[in-house]
Amino acid sequence: MSIKRSSYHHGNLREALIGATAALIAELGPHAFTLAEAARQAGVSPAAPYRHFRDREDLLEAVATE
Repeated sequence: MSIKRSSYHHGNLREALIGATAALIAELGPHAFTLAEAARQAGVSPAAPYRHFRDREDLLEAVATE
């Protein structure tokens, strides 16, 4: 008997969020993006970014580091 997985696994969520945020910053500027919009662009739930980042500023710092 196989067990079907019901949850979605993104793969590399951290990198996907950094990429989505970088694209949003390029389009809207660093003060206009939200974590929810970055999550939507990455194709995940609005709560998903909190698995890798404390808050919006933490995600901005990761983008700046990249």
